[in-house]
Amino acid sequence: MSPSAMPPLGLIADRVQSFVPVIGRRSARAGAPSLAERLAAHQGIGPGFHFLRHALSAVILAHHCRVAVLGAAGPAAEALGGAGATASVTGHGPFMGGFLQPALFALVGMFFALSGFLIAGSALRTGKVGPFLANRCLRIVPALTVEVTLCALVLGPIFTTLPLGQYLSDPMLARYFGNIVGHVAFELPGVFQTNPWPSLVNANLWTLPPEFWCYLIMLGLMVSGVLAAPVRFTLAVAALSAIALGLGLYDPTHYTVRHDNTHFTTWYIVLMFFFGAAMFLNAKRVILSFPLFLACGALYYVLMLGDVLGVVSGMLLTYCMVYLGMQSFAWFDRLVKKDLSYGIYLYGFPITQATVALLLPSLTDVPRGLCFAVIFPLVLVLTASFASISWDYIEKPALKLRRFLVRGPRPASAVA
Repeated sequence: MSPSAMPPLGLIADRVQSFVPVIGRRSARAGAPSLAERLAAHQGIGPGFHFLRHALSAVILAHHCRVAVLGAAGPAAEALGGAGATASVTGHGPFMGGFLQPALFALVGMFFALSGFLIAGSALRTGKVGPFLANRCLRIVPALTVEVTLCALVLGPIFTTLPLGQYLSDPMLARYFGNIVGHVAFELPGVFQTNPWPSLVNANLWTLPPEFWCYLIMLGLMVSGVLAAPVRFTLAVAALSAIALGLGLYDPTHYTVRHDNTHFTTWYIVLMFFFGAAMFLNAKRVILSFPLFLACGALYYVLMLGDVLGVVSGMLLTYCMVYLGMQSFAWFDRLVKKDLSYGIYLYGFPITQATVALLLPSLTDVPRGLCFAVIFPLVLVLTASFASISWDYIEKPALKLRRFLVRGPRPASAVA
């Protein structure tokens, strides 16, 4: 099926409805609403996604600030600088490194599942490859370009230990602009070299390549017509999951879903993106139940803590993400009316590193835990301020251009 022949979202929903099991319909009538019913009751908008995006962004920011204050372990930091992985950190201890470890894994994993859920809807609404790709570029590239440029040409010259001429002529500076197209570089010449988490300017950008892979695969699914066929799409995701699960059982060392002690591997967060997309395509088959949410959360925690059945744990985490996204957080919606989540992602790490570079040398006699308590609130306010400016003057104006590319209304939940 050509992308131009893809049916509208309403027809997709009707097709999905034809595959709803009888038990699912009975459960919905008995009081547990389906995901599709919850979406329909909120005009196609997931009422809790606005809160969830910001909550995940803030927790990731807090975690990175803590690591930036305490410092990263040497080998892991080297791995991050060379391959885009996220570092293991000193100071985790049995609490952060053990008890809370499943929660650390959940942060980026939930983001990718949430993105897959929303972008599947965006792909079905646009229906064509050109508008879909333009939508993604308008959402990602303008703000990313500004952030990379500010880091390279403003933050870098301020914090580099090199003479300005040497900084500007260093090939590392030119390579940093490759971040705009997904060729990730984390360092700028002579910048943040004496920080506790040394040399890294923006470690968050390690997620750009897997994110671009998700978009590329989604384009292939649109062209092939698989995205327009919920059953075929779901079977394909299930087959890939079964293969990954089998490989993990056969050789858990080489086929683990963990990259390190806080993050999933790249291939697995890509798979979680499509777990989220599968949830959207099967919205009328997914029952929203608080007891089921608790059960999935508890089982996810146990599986991740024991490092077993990693693929299954991601499915459970995806259900938890969808359940939370369908809850209402009206108080937060009244408090935060802008979408600051992408700006927090872009600016959080460089602002953290800059704040640490400025303040930590004057706090040498202060316990590191107290240093974090002083630095993080300042980082949060500064990051939110930059994110707000990014939304008002870069992201929002860019998103307005989408009306020239896509016909029809765009639910607010489509902003991913």
